[in-house]
Amino acid sequence: MKKKRIKSKNKDIGFISSNGICIDGDILMNCEREHNSGSFLWFQILLTFVATICTAFMAVSFLDMEIYKTTIIYYSAMLSLVFGLMKSSHKIIKFSALGVMILHVIYLVSRISTIKYGLFVVIDRYLSRANQPNSTLGVQLSGISTIDYPYLASNFFVFFITLVCLGTAAACLYRIDFPLLFIITFPVFELGMYWGWEPSMWTVIGLFVCWVTVLSLHIINHTTNKAGRKNTFAVHERKRTFYFTSEKQKACFYNVFMKFTAILSSLVLVVIMLFSAITGFTRPESFAKYRHDISTAVSNFSLTDLRNAFSDYDGGFDLFGIKTVGGTNGGVLGKTAGISFNGSTALKVVTPKFSNTLYLRGYVAGVYNDNSWTPVDVNGNEDTFSDDFEQGKIWVQDLDYDLIQRKYADLTPAQISVSVLGASKKFVYAPYASLYSSDGNTDDKKMRPTTESYVKLSSTKYSLYYFDPSLIEGRLEALPEAIATEVPALSVNKDRGVDAYSEFVHQKYMDVSKSDELDKAYKEILNEYLGVDIYHKGDWTYEEISTAIKNYFSDNFTYTLEPGVTPKGEDFIDFFLGTQKEGYCSYFATAGAELLRMFGYPSRYVEGYVVLNSQLGEPEDDSTYEVSVKDKCAHAWAEVFIDNAGWYPAEFTPGYDNDNPNLTQQEKDPKEVTTTKSTESKPTTTTQNGGQGGTTSVVTKKPANSSKATTTKKTNSASNGHGAGVMSGAGKTSVSSRITENNSDHGSFVGIFITLGGLLLIGFGVVVHRDVKVKKMRSELSNGDNRSRTVAVYRYMLKYLKLIGITDSRNITDLQLCDRLTEKCHEMQINDFSHMIKYIGELAVKAEMSNSVISDGELETALSYFEIVKDKIVLPKLSGAKLLNAKFVYCLY
Repeated sequence: MKKKRIKSKNKDIGFISSNGICIDGDILMNCEREHNSGSFLWFQILLTFVATICTAFMAVSFLDMEIYKTTIIYYSAMLSLVFGLMKSSHKIIKFSALGVMILHVIYLVSRISTIKYGLFVVIDRYLSRANQPNSTLGVQLSGISTIDYPYLASNFFVFFITLVCLGTAAACLYRIDFPLLFIITFPVFELGMYWGWEPSMWTVIGLFVCWVTVLSLHIINHTTNKAGRKNTFAVHERKRTFYFTSEKQKACFYNVFMKFTAILSSLVLVVIMLFSAITGFTRPESFAKYRHDISTAVSNFSLTDLRNAFSDYDGGFDLFGIKTVGGTNGGVLGKTAGISFNGSTALKVVTPKFSNTLYLRGYVAGVYNDNSWTPVDVNGNEDTFSDDFEQGKIWVQDLDYDLIQRKYADLTPAQISVSVLGASKKFVYAPYASLYSSDGNTDDKKMRPTTESYVKLSSTKYSLYYFDPSLIEGRLEALPEAIATEVPALSVNKDRGVDAYSEFVHQKYMDVSKSDELDKAYKEILNEYLGVDIYHKGDWTYEEISTAIKNYFSDNFTYTLEPGVTPKGEDFIDFFLGTQKEGYCSYFATAGAELLRMFGYPSRYVEGYVVLNSQLGEPEDDSTYEVSVKDKCAHAWAEVFIDNAGWYPAEFTPGYDNDNPNLTQQEKDPKEVTTTKSTESKPTTTTQNGGQGGTTSVVTKKPANSSKATTTKKTNSASNGHGAGVMSGAGKTSVSSRITENNSDHGSFVGIFITLGGLLLIGFGVVVHRDVKVKKMRSELSNGDNRSRTVAVYRYMLKYLKLIGITDSRNITDLQLCDRLTEKCHEMQINDFSHMIKYIGELAVKAEMSNSVISDGELETALSYFEIVKDKIVLPKLSGAKLLNAKFVYCLY
C-alpha cells in the first residue's frame, strides 16, 4: 500500500506538520550579545528612503535646473515612513499610515494638471540638454513662463517620488527583491550616463549601497529557501549549517547582516575613489566612442509604432532619431528628417561689443566616415608638438590667439564670460583666437584640452580672453592670410611646435571622401566660378576659393530645416550633392570642408553657436553686453587651417553671411522697437526672415568671375512646429495664469501643509483611540465575574511585560510561558517580582481551564500584583519613545 505523503506548513511560531506535530525553536548561533529584530523594520525604511532620495536627486542632477530640494527630501522621507508603517502589526499605526497615504493620493489627483505640465518641463529640459528634439513640448509650454518651471518640475517630482518610493518599498520592505529595486532605480541612472553626464557622487554611492545590500539579502533567500517553506533559510558558519524557521530569528540575522553589508559596500566605493584620486585614473576616451556608437544605433531604430501611439497628442512626440535641435548632434549626419527649435536658452554670454558674427566653437571633428564626423585620433608617435606648446605655456588650441598676439603686440584682448545652460555639457564654447589655457577656473573646474580638436568642459561657467578678428582686418575672409604674412618669433619652443603642428595638420586634415558627386562639384566650381580647367593653389587666394565654393552652394542648393533622411546605404555627401540639393548647416559644412581639402586647404567640421552683433541689445555696466544665446543660434560650419595663422571659420551655408535665417527680426535686433497690431488670435504666417511660422531660404548667386548677381527666393512652407506654438499661445495664457497664481500663493509647499493637516487629524484620532482602549481595559479589569476579570489581568500583564522585552512567542503552554517569563525576569535582574507573574499565570489557567471558583481574595491579590507589574516593573524601564509607544500604540497607559 502506497504511503500517503504528509504535507506540512511553516509558521512563525514553528514548523507544524499536517498531523499537528510542532517542531519549534531555532538552532541559535553563539553570539557575544543577543540581537533583536525590532530595528530591522527601521533599517528597511532607511534603505527605502536612501534608494528613493538618491534616485530623485540623481534625476534632478541631469536637468540643470532648480528644483525645490526641501520638497524632494520631505516627500522621500514621508513616503518611506508611511510605506514602512503600513507594514506594522499594530492596527492603529497601519491605518494611520494608510490615512496619510490616502490624503497624499487626493493631493496628487488635485494637482494632476500641474503635474502634467511639470512632466513637460522635465522632458523639455532633459531633451534640450541632450540636444534632442522637443518641438512638440515647446508648443505645450509656449504659454508658460520659464519662471514657473521650477515650481512645475517640483510638482512632477512629487508624483515621480511617489512612484519610485512605491517600487523601492516593494523591493526593500514587503519583499527582499533586488531585480525589482534595480528595475525601478537603474533606468534613472542610465538616462544620464547614456549621454555621458556624471550624476552627483553621493547619489551613486547611496544607490550602490542599496543595490549591494538588497542583492545580498536576496541571494540568501533565493539560494536557501525550501519549496513551500516561506521563512526557512540557512546560514553557513564555517562547516556548520543553521536553519531558521522563525521570521523573527530571520529578522535578527538580517538586522546584523544588513548593517555589515552596507558598511562594507561603502568602504569598497571609498577605496575605489581614493585609488582613482591617488593614481589619477580616468575613464578611457574609448568609453565616449562607445556611447556615441550606442546613440547612433538608437537613432537608427524605427519609432514609427511608438509615434503612432501618440498620434493624437498634438501631432505626436518628436523622439530620438526623428528630429533634432539646432543641427548640433555630434557630427552624425542624415539620420534625422529635420530640425526644429523650442526657444530654450543654450548659453548665457557676457562680452564687449564685437563686429560681424561671433562664432562659438564647440564640437570639432576631422574624420568623415560612414555618414558622420569624428575627432582625429592622435597617437604618441604623431604628437610631436604638444610638449613644445606646453613649454611655451599654451595649448595647441591657443595657437591662433598666440599668433595674433605676436603680430599685434599692442592689441588688447577682450574677455568673454560663458554660462552653459541648455547646450551640451561636453564641450567648451569659445570664440576663435581664444586663450583656452586661462579660463578663470582652478583645480577640477578647469577646462581640459584634448591633444587635438575640441576642449572638454569641466565647469558650466568660465571666462576667456580672445581677440575680435574684425578689429584686426576689415574683412573676415582675408584675416587668416593677413595674419600669416608676418609673425615674429618670441619662443623657439612655440615656433618649433607651430611648425610640427602645421605638418601634422596637413597630414591629418587633407583626406577627401571618395565621391563622384564631390568630384563633379569640384569641377563645376573650377569651370564656372573660377574659369579654369586645372587648379594651381598659388594662383588663387583663400578668399577667392572660399567665395567660389560659397557661391556654388548659393546657386544650386536650398537652405531648409526639413531636408529629410538620407536613405539607407547612401553616402551622405553623394546624396546631398547629387539628389537632395537642400539641407541645413551640417550639410553645407560637411560638403564645404571636403571641397576645401580638394582645393588644398586643411579643413574640419565644427558645431557650436553663432551670435550676431545686432543681438547685443543694450549694454550692461562697463560697456559689456549680456546675450541669451537661444537654440536657434546653434550652427555647424567648416573651418580652415592657414599656415602660421591657425584655424578660422569657413561659412558656406546660404543666408549666414553676418545673418541667421532662423531668427525673427526682433530676435536679430532686440534694440529695434516695432509697434504691431496684436495677432494673438491669428496664426503666424511664413515670413521672409525665417520666422516661427515656417522656414525661409534666401539664396544668392554670385559667380567669382562676375560682378553681377542674381537673387532668387525659395520658400519651404513646411512648418517646424513653432507656428502651432504661437497659435496656441492664447490658450496657454490661462494655464500660465493659474500656475503663477498657485505658485505665488503657496508654491510646492501646499502638499506639505495638506499632509501636516492630515497628520494632525490622524493624531487626534490616535488620542481618541487611546482613550477608548484605556477605558475598555479598565472596564474589563473592574467589571464582570471573577473568572473573566482574572483572565483579563493575565492577558494585560503579558502586554505590559512585552513592552520591556519580557515575552516569548514559542508554541508552549501558559504555565510554561510563565516559567519562561520568570527566567527572563531573572536574566534582567528582576527577582523580587517574578513570583507575582507566576501567581497571575497559574490563577488565570485555573479560571480558564477548570470549574474552580475564583475567590474575591485571589482576584484582589492578582489585581494588586498586576498594578505592581505595571507601575513598579514596567513603567520605570520606559522612557522617551518607548513610553509614547506604550501610551499611543499599545494604549496601556
